[in-house]
Amino acid sequence: MKTENVSLITRVIKIIRFIRLPNLLIIVLTQFLLRYCLFAPFLYNGDTEVMTSLVDFSLLCLATILITSGGYVINDYFDVRIDEINKPSHLIVGKIIPGRTAIKWHILLTGLGSLIGFYLAYRVRLLSFGLIFPAVGLLLWFYSAKYKRMLFWGNFIVAMLSALVVLIVYLFEFFWLRLHPDFFADLVPDLLWVGKLFLAYALFAFLVTFYREVIKDMEDVKGDARVGCRTIPIVFGINSSKWIVTGLIVLTMFLLGSGLFVLYRLALMTVFWYLLPTVLLPMIYLIYRVFNSNTQEEYHIMSNICKIIMVAGVLSMQLIAISK
Repeated sequence: MKTENVSLITRVIKIIRFIRLPNLLIIVLTQFLLRYCLFAPFLYNGDTEVMTSLVDFSLLCLATILITSGGYVINDYFDVRIDEINKPSHLIVGKIIPGRTAIKWHILLTGLGSLIGFYLAYRVRLLSFGLIFPAVGLLLWFYSAKYKRMLFWGNFIVAMLSALVVLIVYLFEFFWLRLHPDFFADLVPDLLWVGKLFLAYALFAFLVTFYREVIKDMEDVKGDARVGCRTIPIVFGINSSKWIVTGLIVLTMFLLGSGLFVLYRLALMTVFWYLLPTVLLPMIYLIYRVFNSNTQEEYHIMSNICKIIMVAGVLSMQLIAISK
């Protein structure tokens, strides 16, 4: 496939779409909110001077988005045949960027992210922490080349990596604190409490991402079937997939409802009244859309609703910090 000659503006727009800039901004927003809305008030009582340095934390965010960008690039490389069917107007690899160039960009982005990861591992004196970054890069390669086309595993891997965006922040702070035994022991009870908050947001990210991935598979079922993928909609059918998505949404709503009950008991009413209309009600609306959508465009709208739910959930951290 030959690359096309397009205007500079069109090329820039397609490159932004290529690296999923909005998704990367959501990652940065999430990680900074975790630092300043959970760690700063609940672990350090607002004293940010004793936290990991802002430079190191910014490098952690940079490594995360570099590895993620590399994953998006390699995913589009392996999805050329699928995208030619599902999204021909959005096709970039082979039309705007040659396939070999995409491979080079993947290696460069993943390599830079891994190097930063090993530097951060040096900062916390733990080599195994640095291994997380190239391991994720390698997993994203195998996901794009193989696991994405397998039943369940593709959805599970993306959901786990979404949760890791949250958990990596906790791990980095934990390993840094471990180097300071003079006040690490005093912070253990607070670390356990903050850890529960991190797990709650990680589980939320996992579940929303999982059913969003199933919805995206419903959207892309035509091209996926053509190249022999065995996604949930292809194996079980669209109607069964709708019930699976609904079950996952209901599970998320149940867990969120349990969280809302805890917030109510703790008299954290600001957070309670925020989550009710911005996260819980959109999930109810999403269930309605699940059973009233049948076209690729309608499934795409459902996918975007999932993204809105994710962002709304992330933004709730601000209110939790204020209620401290």
